Amino acid sequence: MSDLATSVTNQPNKGPWDNSDLNAPKDLVDFGSIAFVPNQSVGVRAEVEEGTQRIVAISFDYQESVLQVQAFASAKGDKLWLEVSSDITESLTSQGIFVQTISGPHGLEIETELPIGNGNTQKVRLFGFDGDRWLLRGTISGAAISDSDQRNQLEDIFRGIVVFRGETPLPPREVLPLTLPTGSIVTRAN
Repeated sequence: MSDLATSVTNQPNKGPWDNSDLNAPKDLVDFGSIAFVPNQSVGVRAEVEEGTQRIVAISFDYQESVLQVQAFASAKGDKLWLEVSSDITESLTSQGIFVQTISGPHGLEIETELPIGNGNTQKVRLFGFDGDRWLLRGTISGAAISDSDQRNQLEDIFRGIVVFRGETPLPPREVLPLTLPTGSIVTRAN
């Protein structure tokens, strides 16, 4: 079992975590609003928006699979994932893309095949977790769609994420700010 899996399964809450949770993992790689337990077998990439050059997502590469995560602002007490998943489903079906909703380890999930160019498609799973004034959305693609070992590894990464919402007022669905880490592991105090 990986260090990440051990740190997650030994906790009463299985995450993702709010930074205010006293049981949240410590010794994290800090990307600003998203922090996570380092794992040497997983590559990490910052996804940058072309026009603005701001970091909008973090991708975790594990074997032939990818988990991309994004954190969004939500209003206190709101559960944003059901609304967002409905909007995603509506948008995809209006483009003629088949969408299936299923119940997964994180609740409601969306399975679909997205066009990736040249007539090719890629199977993906989208899921979300509503925290305190934030939503963490995950997208899994690659072999983890059918390979349970790779899927479990990526789901453990998702459960080990700690979200730092901050106090700055942001409109619902605004991407929470991400920054590049300084290159070292940071112990974030709750």
